[in-house]
Amino acid sequence: MNKTTHRLCHLLRFLGLALMAAAGSWLTSCDDESGRTGLGWVPPARDKLPPGFDKDANVPDYARRWRMPPGFRGFPQRWNERVQNYLDVQIARADAQIQRLQQRLEEVPPTAREAASARLELLILEAQRLRERRQIGDCLIFLTERDLPAHLRWERGEDEPDLGDPAAIKGGTLRLALQRSFPNTLRVFGPNSNNSTRRYLYDDIDLPLVRLHPGTRKLIPGTADRWAISPGGRTIYFHIDPAARFSNGDTLTTRDFVASLFLRTSPHSADPFYPDFYLANFARIAIYSDHIMGITLPTTRPYAAYDAGRLPSACTRFYAEFGPDFPERYLWRAAPTTGGYAVDARQTVMGSQLVLARVKEWWAANRRYTRHTCNVDHISYTFINEAAKIREMFRIGELDAISGRDADFWYEGLEIPQVHAGYIRRVVFQNEWPRNSFGFHLNCSAAPFDNPDVRRGFHYALNVQAVIDTLFRGDYRRGSSYFSGFGAFTNPNLQALPYDPDQARACFAAAGYTEEGEDGILRKADGERLQVLVSSRVDPTYAAAMSLLRADAARCGLDLQFEQMDDTLFYLKVKNKNYSACIFSWGFSPPVPDAAPYFLSQYAYDAEGKPLPGTNNITATASPELDRAIYEARSAPTLAAAVRAQHRVQKLIADSCAWVPGWSSRFWRFAQWRWLCWPNTKETRFCPPLYYDPLDSHLYWIDPNLIRETRRARVEGHRFPEAELRIPLPNDEP
Repeated sequence: MNKTTHRLCHLLRFLGLALMAAAGSWLTSCDDESGRTGLGWVPPARDKLPPGFDKDANVPDYARRWRMPPGFRGFPQRWNERVQNYLDVQIARADAQIQRLQQRLEEVPPTAREAASARLELLILEAQRLRERRQIGDCLIFLTERDLPAHLRWERGEDEPDLGDPAAIKGGTLRLALQRSFPNTLRVFGPNSNNSTRRYLYDDIDLPLVRLHPGTRKLIPGTADRWAISPGGRTIYFHIDPAARFSNGDTLTTRDFVASLFLRTSPHSADPFYPDFYLANFARIAIYSDHIMGITLPTTRPYAAYDAGRLPSACTRFYAEFGPDFPERYLWRAAPTTGGYAVDARQTVMGSQLVLARVKEWWAANRRYTRHTCNVDHISYTFINEAAKIREMFRIGELDAISGRDADFWYEGLEIPQVHAGYIRRVVFQNEWPRNSFGFHLNCSAAPFDNPDVRRGFHYALNVQAVIDTLFRGDYRRGSSYFSGFGAFTNPNLQALPYDPDQARACFAAAGYTEEGEDGILRKADGERLQVLVSSRVDPTYAAAMSLLRADAARCGLDLQFEQMDDTLFYLKVKNKNYSACIFSWGFSPPVPDAAPYFLSQYAYDAEGKPLPGTNNITATASPELDRAIYEARSAPTLAAAVRAQHRVQKLIADSCAWVPGWSSRFWRFAQWRWLCWPNTKETRFCPPLYYDPLDSHLYWIDPNLIRETRRARVEGHRFPEAELRIPLPNDEP
């Protein structure tokens, strides 16, 4: 390396460090560090991992052969003790609540006695269930196939319609842009891993044990090729497909599910979500062989096999360097997946572009339900903050598809020659996917939103319908429930509070804002103004919406301030509960909503009563009544009971006023160049409706002949018929 190159390397390294310092991250460059800590890192050989068990350990031979990440030895015993301690604490807490309620029941006013009795009943039932779960014994156990129950009825899910189109062409690159900043980590778990980019790299790629068919909502295989349900419905047995592999070639076995449990619950991971996730959702994990395991749920559930199939795996060898420095060491290491794509280290450009490559010799490439998926060789995601730049790149053909949710772009921005000449097509895709919780999240841990009257007044002061009518030409609709789009599980009786200055002022007055200043903004007697700072990521639509909302809020005596910031900084601010109000949303998946991560009290405050950073309960909602409702919804024994419980949870969330519903659509709208093709078979017309963005399905393909034909037509001035594809829901078709 000559002196000029050496200086350039140091300059580039300095610039990379400066750019990522705000997010607490760093980029590697120039020397060989990227091979040690970044995308270029290669895990050691399998035999370099330490043995997971001592030679004389009381485990079957298959487990004794396991090599596991550092620190695993002794973990099963530690985890079993942790589970027992967790159950003891939960039982003691439930018993104390039962005792307090029983002592105070006679003091409760007659009008509230029925509700208090119902809560007491639920607590007694919960304590009973916890005791039954404790009697199960060890949570993580190792058995042999001889210990499997006799006469299990294995299901294979082979009777559902095929997915995709046999005419799909393999090859090519799909070029997309994401209007956000580059993520501050590529880890799949750990600090800041639950960012808006993770779904593109992992959540929409990885195959779970079983999954729902996106057309019929019936169970179909994932990494398990068959499954069986116990007579009681609480234990589900999975047989992992012997062909299942990670994208790095490692065989998927039960070892990888046990390793995942160890890794994700370790203090080294610094991830508060997963310990509670495992403790609350899995009563027992029984390993019978390298390919068979049984998962026992804490209670019966309507979709038991699907819920048990949420147990995540982790490529064991990839975590050979797991330890106290895990968050930093694995910051830029992209984990192997079981799906058809994995991050391509060679084509990814840190800070600006992430590229997924189709896995060579993917184990599920010829499998039913996946054989016509993952058709393009590469998916390239370019991170661009400016919408105008994204649209220009699409217009000149450097991007293959672009979202058309913005009304101005859809109606005026696409009035361009490329559309009129038929080179670009518009697509309106009607879907049945659960809607994001898009809206205004309020931080209940700090003034002024620690006061429920202010939160309720804030609802009345936001004229969201005016935003829908003005910015979105009436195409969108007002949200209602926090969990919309879940079919019968969504509470149909909820309505967003309307814009009402009189009601808003009455609520603010109840909170002490009784005086009006010369500027029309309400104040308290001590002069404190009613002012709220709303935060969001950089988005021109949000800025335009806030301009409208600010004027109408002022008529209610509320001064709305607004700030926009880089995606990463905004996400950190929200997750650490350092905001007042924010425009934010979580994405959800079918079939059943789960309010626990977002509203349980344990994710709001620590033992000292301080706001708990890093959790998904970003509103710091802490309601014992809501906690109980969430537990009841989680353990509903029948579909009808689950529906009733979910409706109650959503009503209590609405009553908390911690979230103001925003706007959403009943469709996904986008534009694409004509060479992007979609299935057209009896089983799959374009894309099954159970997708939010049809690009998530990976059923599309790039036709090289249409690329050549289109480019030739542009040069020669040839035109095609202008086309707009409208894909209705199956039950809306004549």
